[in-house]
Amino acid sequence: MKPGDKAKLTKQTFLHKGIFIFTGSTVEIKEIQNEKAIVIYNDKEGYPHDLEMNLADLAPVS
Repeated sequence: MKPGDKAKLTKQTFLHKGIFIFTGSTVEIKEIQNEKAIVIYNDKEGYPHDLEMNLADLAPVS
C-alpha cells in the first residue's frame, strides 16, 4: 500500500474523539511511517478525519 491507495479497516469498531469508526469502512492512505499509517476516514456526514492506524488493521481494497 502507498499514499493515495484505498484500504478497508479490519479493526473492530471503535470510538475516536466522539466518532464511531466502523469495521469494513473504506479509508484513503495519506501517509505511511514504519508499521503505522495515517488514513483519511470520512464520517457519515462526509467530514474527513485523520486517524493513525497500524498497517495490520488495514486490508487492500480489491
